[in-house]
Amino acid sequence: MTGVMTTQADDYPYLTFETNDGCLQSVSTENLTLAISDGKLVVNDGTYNYPLTSLTKMYFTTDNVTTIESITTPRSEDETVWYTLDGRMLNGKPTTKGIYINQGRKVIIK
Repeated sequence: MTGVMTTQADDYPYLTFETNDGCLQSVSTENLTLAISDGKLVVNDGTYNYPLTSLTKMYFTTDNVTTIESITTPRSEDETVWYTLDGRMLNGKPTTKGIYINQGRKVIIK
C-alpha cells in the first residue's frame, strides 16, 4: 500500500513524531511531504523513515524537539591520564593533595 498525505499546519511550524521507545523528532511543516510505503512513514522524500509499528504519535507543535537517544564519551584506559573533579585534564599524576579522576574512578591523593 502506498499513499500520500497533504497537511495544512497554519500556525504550527513543526510536526513532531514520537516512537514507542520515547524518541521525539520534529520536522518543519514548510514543504512537508508524507508518504506511506512498505510499512513505513516516509517524511520529506526519505529524510526520515519511521516503521508504522514503532510510531506512536504524530502532532503539530510550535517547538522543535529532538530527544537524545544516548551519549557516548570516549574513555581512556591510559593510567597516565588524570582529571580534576571539574573535568580538567592534568599533565600526569597529580602531586597536590585532593580528589582526582583516573580511569573513571575517584582517587584520593594524600
